[in-house]
Amino acid sequence: MKNYSTVKRYFESELIKYPKEATVSLNMNSVKIVKSYEDKNYIGFEAVSTSLTGICKHCGQVISRFKQYKTTYTTVAKFNNKNIILKWKKKMYKCPDCSASSTENLLGCSGRNQKSDSFIESMLEYLKETMSFSAVARLHKVSVSNVIQHFDKASFVETDVDRTKVKNISVDEVRFVRQKYANYQFVIMDSDTQKVLDVIRTRQQEVIRDHLAKHYSGIQTFTQDLWRPYKNVAYALFPKTKVIADRFHVVRQFMWAFSRTRIALAKEQKKASNKNWKLLTKAKKALSEKGKQKWDLLLAKDPRLNLAHQVKEMALELFRCKDRESYSALLPAFKELIYTNHLVEFQKAYSSIENWHCEILNMFDYPYSNGTMERINRSIKQSKNIAFGFTNLIRATKLIQYRIN
Repeated sequence: MKNYSTVKRYFESELIKYPKEATVSLNMNSVKIVKSYEDKNYIGFEAVSTSLTGICKHCGQVISRFKQYKTTYTTVAKFNNKNIILKWKKKMYKCPDCSASSTENLLGCSGRNQKSDSFIESMLEYLKETMSFSAVARLHKVSVSNVIQHFDKASFVETDVDRTKVKNISVDEVRFVRQKYANYQFVIMDSDTQKVLDVIRTRQQEVIRDHLAKHYSGIQTFTQDLWRPYKNVAYALFPKTKVIADRFHVVRQFMWAFSRTRIALAKEQKKASNKNWKLLTKAKKALSEKGKQKWDLLLAKDPRLNLAHQVKEMALELFRCKDRESYSALLPAFKELIYTNHLVEFQKAYSSIENWHCEILNMFDYPYSNGTMERINRSIKQSKNIAFGFTNLIRATKLIQYRIN
C-alpha cells in the first residue's frame, strides 16, 4: 500500500474537521468547488473536474473517452501564511488509438502532482533573499529536502551562463564550501556583465589552469588581487591578455605598512597603539575641521609618525591618479621619500608595486576592478553563515548565481 503524503494525511485527519466558508475563493476553469475548509495553517477545497476532453500523453490527440476519476491532493498557492490545498477528482481518459490512459493536468503540476508549478516557483523565489533552505521550508510548511529537491531540478535564467562570449574576467578566492583538501574556492566573474560564471573547488594552479583552458578562450583582460599564481596562469594560457591589478589591493599594501609602523612606534614608546587609529588611517581630505585639528596635534608629538603619515597620504594621492602618465610622474619622488628615510615597512610595500608595475599601469588604462567581486564575496559569506556552511559545491554555486546574477 502506498504511503500517504503529508498534505493528504493532514487534509483527511485534521483539516476536514473545520468545514467553513474559506476567506479566499478559488476560481479555475473546468473545476467545480464542492466544499471548503480552513484552520490556522491551511485552507482546503474539495473539487471535481468538469472537463469533457483531455490530451493523450503518448500520441497527443484530443480524447473524450472517460475512464475513471483519480483523487489527488495538491498545494496550489499561499495566502496569508496559509497553504491552499486542493483535493480534487481529476478525470482519466483512455485513448482509442494507443489505448494509453492520460490524467488531465489543469493546474500545471509536474512530478507527483503534490504541488502546483506556480507554488514551487513562488517558494523558490524566496531563495533570492538571504534565506536558508530550512527557513524557506518552515515558511511554506514543507520539508527541507523537498525544497532542495525542487531547487536542484529547477532551471533558472540566472544560472545559464555563456562562457564562449566572455572576454574580460575578474577572479578572487573565498572560503565557501567545507572541503577536506581545499580551504579556499576560486570565483570567476564576467567583468562586463558582473555575473558569477564559476566557483572552482580549489585555488590550486593546476585546477585553475585546466578549468580556464577548457571553458574560456580569447580572454582580453584578467583582473585580480596581488596573488602571483593567478597572474602566472593568466599569462601561460592567454599570452595576449592584460592582467589588471586591483586598485584597492595595491593601496592596502601601504595602509598595512602605515599600521605596522604606527604600532611599532607605539610599542617602542610604550603607548597604547589602538588609540586614535581610525583618525590616523583616514585621508586628510575626509576629515572635519575638528578632526584635522586633533590630527595635527597627534602628528606634531611624533616626527617619525608624522613622516609615516606623509608617505601614506602620498600613496593615496598616487593611486588617485587618473592616467598612467600622472602616476609615473609622481612615482620617483614617492620612492625617494621612502628609501631616503629608511622606512622599512613602506619599502616592502613599494617592492610589491615594482613587482606588479605593468599590471598597475594597466589599471589606469581599463575601467575594471575587483570592487564588484568583493561585493560578491560578501554575499557568498553571508549565505554561508546563514546556512551554517555548505557541503555541496554544485548546489551552493547554483544558489549564489541565482541570488547574484
